[in-house]
Amino acid sequence: MDINNIVGELNPYTKQKVQEAKRAKNASSSDSKSSETGDSVQLSSEARLRGTALSEAGRASDVRADRVRELKEQVRNGTYQPDIKKAAANLIRDDLSLLL
Repeated sequence: MDINNIVGELNPYTKQKVQEAKRAKNASSSDSKSSETGDSVQLSSEARLRGTALSEAGRASDVRADRVRELKEQVRNGTYQPDIKKAAANLIRDDLSLLL
């Protein structure tokens, strides 16, 4: 048996990712205006999405800053005792919801 062309695309999504990156680059280069001598920064679409998600998460009303501070302090002090059974049940529940 002969195996030919083993240096091709191994991942079927590679071509799609390259095309998306080219589109994002073209879109950002047409949007950004920089002088020839100045530096410029171009963010990928994923970086822009992450930035948007982070800013939206910060504005969310369900973020309880006092609870987060309390938990961080417990972790720093070594007194944080999570409920392992509850955490495991939540992980299983989340996995099942992904499958359904």
